[in-house]
Amino acid sequence: MGDEISRIGVVGAGVMGSEIAFAAAQAGVGVALRDVERSLIDKGIAHVRAIADRRVARGRMTEEEAAAIVARVAPAEAESDLAGCGLVVEAVTEVMDVKLAVFAALDAATPPGTLLASNTSGLSISELGRATSRPDRVLGLHFFNPASTMKLVEVIRGDATSDATAQAGADLVRRIGKTPVAVAECPGFLVNRVLVRALCESYRCAAQTGADLSAADAAVVEAGPAPMGPFALGDLIGLDTLLHVQNDLVAAYGDRFGDGGLMAGHVAAGRLGAKSGEGFFAGRPPEGATADAEGREVAARYYEGARDEARRCLDEGVASADDLVLAMQLGAGWSGGPLP
Repeated sequence: MGDEISRIGVVGAGVMGSEIAFAAAQAGVGVALRDVERSLIDKGIAHVRAIADRRVARGRMTEEEAAAIVARVAPAEAESDLAGCGLVVEAVTEVMDVKLAVFAALDAATPPGTLLASNTSGLSISELGRATSRPDRVLGLHFFNPASTMKLVEVIRGDATSDATAQAGADLVRRIGKTPVAVAECPGFLVNRVLVRALCESYRCAAQTGADLSAADAAVVEAGPAPMGPFALGDLIGLDTLLHVQNDLVAAYGDRFGDGGLMAGHVAAGRLGAKSGEGFFAGRPPEGATADAEGREVAARYYEGARDEARRCLDEGVASADDLVLAMQLGAGWSGGPLP
């Protein structure tokens, strides 16, 4: 079934959608890129071209290869332009009502055999499937940012997703050079659930102890396996983005995802991280920081949170132990898994 997919649709031509389009086009898969306005589609295609141009400049591909990638991405100015796609992946804003409307429109515009996938980082695939007449052909394909380089794709089954659909999704992921990991549906899925729990534990600890944030980051890296401390990572992700994910996880799982109000305070003050020039740190995180006793306490809480959430995921059957390790390595850059 996966081998039959020679063309995919991508709905949402923002950074994430255009990164997915690049990854598919680089692998020789045709892409129909859709958004609500032609100017947004053109901006997405320009982003595809910019990724290719950077690789040419670094000597990683030829100008001819870059041109071929861009040529495989065609504008889709109406849902009907997606009718020839074997799979359509939605990459619009993380708001369920918006996604439900997109899935209903895609269901009406594409043949019954077309697979419909969502790039959601944690919303219900089952609910999206119920917005269509083909819930057995709906799945989650959660790419990690930037999708042009990150290898992990969480493949999520809703309660009606068929074996053939999940297999076709995993086959397509492999075909475009990514690594699929099967994840059972739950809020936050796997990597975000473990990682955000760890982040929130460390933020709460720092708020309680007044720990120096750069020393805490150094302690987390020193203890391993995370390659970056939680405060530098929060600034890199964007505290507004992270706060949105955290709010969903608090709603789903309760106070263990609380962070002591640290992120909300920064976001309210407009300190969103690297994107605004200031977040936990003013500008870039300071270099040369060393771990201290309070920083190591934050690090201990960080890894304890990750271990606890990872065990919960295993107990709930969200993923296998081997896939948990693989997912944290490819999705979060860890050198190993959170469990001993």
